[in-house]
This record gives sequence, structure tokens and C-alpha cells, in this order.
Amino acid sequence: MQGFTHEEWRLEHGTSLRTDARYTPSDCYETFPFPNQNDVLALIGKDYYELRQSLMESRQEGLTQTYNRFHNPKETVPDIQRLRELHVELDRAVAMAYGWDDLDLGHGFHQTKQGLRFTISEPARREVLDRLLALNHARYAEEVRQGLHDKGAKKAGKGKKGKLAPIAQGALEI
Repeated sequence: MQGFTHEEWRLEHGTSLRTDARYTPSDCYETFPFPNQNDVLALIGKDYYELRQSLMESRQEGLTQTYNRFHNPKETVPDIQRLRELHVELDRAVAMAYGWDDLDLGHGFHQTKQGLRFTISEPARREVLDRLLALNHARYAEEVRQGLHDKGAKKAGKGKKGKLAPIAQGALEI
């Protein structure tokens, strides 16, 4: 589970169909500079997944209904509040995995292109995207130096703000 970083990357660099964001592996996965996994991320991710699963089963609701509750500021029942708390914990753990302990994520209910969402603030979103893009370019440059990419090969993954370099996931450590 990658928390806010992968979602922001997907929304920024993925494709769309009408007004719906689509997940395209070449634009979203292959170009995303994943953080190093650690025990904290794994534990919080497991807790988040298990709570979300329990909520869905106890209410007989799917992901869409569960996340509609999650993003609704009027929804204040304890289990949804706990899911939000775990989401914040996960996002903080992801930020720490990148070494971004200086980043104020500003969690709360914010207007987004997808409507009102419980997410990070707009300034944090822009900073995250800038840092991820810089990390994408740095990792790709290092992989080129290591001979992992054919110099004459065409770069894949055209994003909204220019070309993104596909990076070999797991080939480099942060």
C-alpha cells in the first residue's frame, strides 16, 4: 500500500476516460518511484486493509460505498473515523519512507477534481508531485549510468507535464 503518493501520481500522470481517471500501468506504475518498504508501512497497511475489510463486511457495502462514507465530512461514526486515522498514519509512514519528515501533509477535507475528499492539502499535493518527479528523474539517470536502459530506446509514459522515465522497480534504493 503506497498511500497518498501513488494516488496523487496516478491522478496527475494517468490517463482519463471522459471525466474518470484511469490507471494505466505504463504511465502510473512503471514511472512511479516507490519508497523502500519497511515494517512500519507493512503493519499500518495491514491494519488499514483489515479495518476496511471489516467495515465492508459488517455493513455489506463495497469499496465505493465505503469510500463515499470515508470522504463524507458528515460521516463521524467511530469506525470511519478510525479508518481516516489509519489513512493519516499510513501517509505519514510513506512520507518517512521517502525521507520527507519535513513535509506537512495537511490532512483534512479538501476540494479536489474528484469533489470533496479526505486527503492531503493542495500545497502538500503539489510538493509531493514535485518531489516524486525529481525522484523519478534521479532514479532514471542512475539507472542509465548503470547501463539498465538502452540509450537509443524511446522513453515510455508521456505525462501531462512532459515525458516520464520508466524506472526499473526495485533496482535502486532511496
